[in-house]
Amino acid sequence: MIKGNKGEWSEFYAFVKLLAEGHIFAADKNLNKNEDIFYKVLKIIRGSNEDLDYLRNEKIIIQNSQGKVLSELSVEEVSKIADQLYDGISRGIMSDRSFNFDFAQPALTKFYTNSLSDERVQTADIRVVIHDPITQHEPLLGFSIKSYIGSKPTLFNASKNSNIIYKIEPEPSAVTIKMINGLPSYSHRVKYLKENGYTLKYHKMNSEIFKTNLELVDSRLPEILAELVLGAYTKYTPKLSDLVKYLSEKNPCDFDLSLNSDFYSYKIKRLLIDAALGMKAGKVWSGTFNANGGYIIVKKDGDLECYHIYNWNDFQEYLLNHTKIDFPDSNPHRCDYGVILNSDTVEETAGSFIKLNFQIRFL
Repeated sequence: MIKGNKGEWSEFYAFVKLLAEGHIFAADKNLNKNEDIFYKVLKIIRGSNEDLDYLRNEKIIIQNSQGKVLSELSVEEVSKIADQLYDGISRGIMSDRSFNFDFAQPALTKFYTNSLSDERVQTADIRVVIHDPITQHEPLLGFSIKSYIGSKPTLFNASKNSNIIYKIEPEPSAVTIKMINGLPSYSHRVKYLKENGYTLKYHKMNSEIFKTNLELVDSRLPEILAELVLGAYTKYTPKLSDLVKYLSEKNPCDFDLSLNSDFYSYKIKRLLIDAALGMKAGKVWSGTFNANGGYIIVKKDGDLECYHIYNWNDFQEYLLNHTKIDFPDSNPHRCDYGVILNSDTVEETAGSFIKLNFQIRFL
């Protein structure tokens, strides 16, 4: 029996739900349905060994790459499967663990698949041919899928590559370092440093790849991100919208904000957009969006809404106002951060340092 976590089941649910409804509405900056903008779903392409076309007409027609019709499903039958999936995901295990449904295998068989995901493409979660009301074209677009059913999804995942290295000033003594590293967690250590007169200054990114990716988005983004993450640790303010205000007050890059106060807001929005559409910490980022169509959101009530690339302003406002900095597992086998390090550990000749890590999660 096939198993998947909440996110994987949500991908399959979004595929079935799109076929059932035959359209998807755009969302505004607050993830509310925009009744004036919707996109008609003409076809979805997905596959395992080969691509299959799922045409959305009066019926759902499934055909192979040679155009041979494999099956036809009624809209009513597909809608029923979508409802079953939503009910199952809502009642499923709300964690990253895998779970299954008794009805799932027959449903997968009806769609000629044994996979919850589109295995033929690695650059998007779903490939959809839509009717574009703006251009009147019918492009094939890739969308990323994020689900609010259950726990809140992540926008940017943490790894050892996303560690940021800070220099501690003044340098603590060996006895003090041993005492601090003996505290229960990274939060206790950062709190001690803050409350005892130490400052953390951005030194460098742990990963040259991540540093280069950030510089591609904006040459000052490594130090801006470092200050933002530090603000989340020391100001106890996780919301991105609040942290952008903190950046403007701190002004770590010494921008002239008298003429334009939106420097930091703009740069963080760029980071969020690129993270949403393909940038990762451990893989070289070319700036080409993997999900060239945009974002599909599976809402908590099961409705689907999207941010098409055309809805750029609403999309970036949504990302800024509905995300927060979250702190990942600091275990050495996971992200490995939060202890004071000597200079040799970070390939320097002197000083004491600490790595801090982060992920970006939806509110």
